[in-house]
Amino acid sequence: MSRLRSSGGIILCMILVLGVLAGCSSSSSSNKNKVTIDFWYTWGGKEAEVLQELIDEYNESQDEIFVKGLAQGDIQKQMTAIVGGNPPDLATHYDENRLASWAERGAMKPLDEFMERDNFDFDDFLPSARTAVQYKEKTYGLPIVMNSWMLFYNKDIFAEAGLDGPPETIQELEEYNKILSKVENGRIERMGIHPARNPYMWLNASGGKLWDDETKEVTPFDPGFKATIEMNKRMWDEYGSDGLDRFASSEGQYASAQNSFFSGKFAMSFDGEWLATFIKQYAPNLNYGIAPMPYDANKPETKNSGFINVGVFYIPEGADQPDEAWEFLKWLTAKENMVRFAAGLGNLPPRISAADDPIFDDVPAYTEFMEYVSNGQMYSVPQVPFLEEYIQEIFKTQEDILRDKISVEEGLTKLKEKMQPIADKMNE
Repeated sequence: MSRLRSSGGIILCMILVLGVLAGCSSSSSSNKNKVTIDFWYTWGGKEAEVLQELIDEYNESQDEIFVKGLAQGDIQKQMTAIVGGNPPDLATHYDENRLASWAERGAMKPLDEFMERDNFDFDDFLPSARTAVQYKEKTYGLPIVMNSWMLFYNKDIFAEAGLDGPPETIQELEEYNKILSKVENGRIERMGIHPARNPYMWLNASGGKLWDDETKEVTPFDPGFKATIEMNKRMWDEYGSDGLDRFASSEGQYASAQNSFFSGKFAMSFDGEWLATFIKQYAPNLNYGIAPMPYDANKPETKNSGFINVGVFYIPEGADQPDEAWEFLKWLTAKENMVRFAAGLGNLPPRISAADDPIFDDVPAYTEFMEYVSNGQMYSVPQVPFLEEYIQEIFKTQEDILRDKISVEEGLTKLKEKMQPIADKMNE
């Protein structure tokens, strides 16, 4: 009996295997007449699952193109493949910071001819999102999602301190920081807000800039740039480097219930729209509000100014199937598909027509962020070929200034002396 059952099991297994092989053969047969495009994307985890669902839907929707997706988080491998003459047909970058340098090196294919040929409705994208993917009057990528930053604040801590709303100006922010901070026995128990914020994100709110496109100069001595560094320095000195380092060692993981804003160690947090999704997941009882970035009271014209960046899709130069890659890219960035991807990630859609799509009704903080980027004065980093190195030097300079390794004047002077020759060489 056991031998009979064993034989029957073998026969059943053979039938199942043959069935699977037949299914694979049928699937392969259905795809063999399609043009295959290799698509490398930088998302992973849940985000990759959302993207793969769209890829699968596209593959099933037509009989000409098969998209083969691959999660590839190492962007340098994209450049290696392009230089080696074996690039993917379509790829993504986390943001636009490399776009100008890669375009300058001939790594990205301009999309303008495709867009003009197919009457692509690029005017439906927010102006700041369009600018983020353009270099020397050419479009080198399409934005599919957009991020912005606003001020999150803990309403309970504010009420405890006698404050009935968020700071509207940078001057109020500094004042509130002092009121909301709590230091006991020389140890920081709570900070109003972390003082070492990303300096270039604040430039628009300070009326400043990183780059002068007319003179082709980096601008660390621009009044708004300098004022941002000085503000961060003043707020840093409220605590001191030793105290801040000790406090940092006790901070919890960002994407967890131990996030320092969730646990009340920060009364305010300057953060992106995704933080609201984390709050819903990890701290659902947190009583918080969201407000625009504070602006310089001495420059009222900068009210409702903010910063955005975008996720970039591009066609590498040398791609085997650029036309087919464009067809998929065009489909993926259509409103009905863009909103599904953006909502799945908890990000913002760069299309104007997508702003009020009901798919975002359940995305936390979506309304506040979308109104902010749609109606405010949004800024993105300037598209210059040395941007990555420039940003790295800005952070290094600010860190040295905060830790008293160098004065503000010396730091900005050295930043100018280091970066301007690079800018000059790039613009020869």
